[in-house]
Amino acid sequence: MAIFQRTLTATAAAATVFAALAMPVWAQSPAAPAAAPTTAVEAAPRTGPAHGPGQRPHDRAAHEKRMAEKAQKFQAALQLTEAQQAGWNSYREAMKPVRPTKPLDREGFAKLTTPQRIDLMQQKRAERNAQAERRAEATKAFYATLTPAQQKTFDAETLRHGPHGKRHGHGPHGPHGKHHAPGEGKGPAAAPAAK
Repeated sequence: MAIFQRTLTATAAAATVFAALAMPVWAQSPAAPAAAPTTAVEAAPRTGPAHGPGQRPHDRAAHEKRMAEKAQKFQAALQLTEAQQAGWNSYREAMKPVRPTKPLDREGFAKLTTPQRIDLMQQKRAERNAQAERRAEATKAFYATLTPAQQKTFDAETLRHGPHGKRHGHGPHGPHGKHHAPGEGKGPAAAPAAK
């Protein structure tokens, strides 16, 4: 009888603690229903690309303006001579992104067979690789025209503003883009195995 009474008391105490912790949830009022769209613009379906939180729609003119400003700051930091200006212009021209002449048609892509899709993807990859090779050669050619001091500046700037710009926060590779070996960082792999 004493065991039953202790078990009943422990169960009642646990239920009381649970109820006390759940009380704030029960006290919340239900959320108000969402208002129906009042204008034709709000009621119309979205036709443009979806943007997630913290993202803004792509404004090509604003992007090109920012890139031109960055290039101007980079050029000023390099302190180029008149003789190096032609090399800089060639370098900048080579670094401009190449817009695809024909964007990938999703409906047409869906109609292709798997081998045709593979061939198309390999063709697009070959085009991107050729563009990357052209940029690499232009970079090496321009770099060779720089003085050692300018090369240090170039190295520092291109390291800091690499092909993906500054990376902040946590991404798929952990904090600040670092890969973690098993047992490092957070997560189940970090905990020592129980024996």
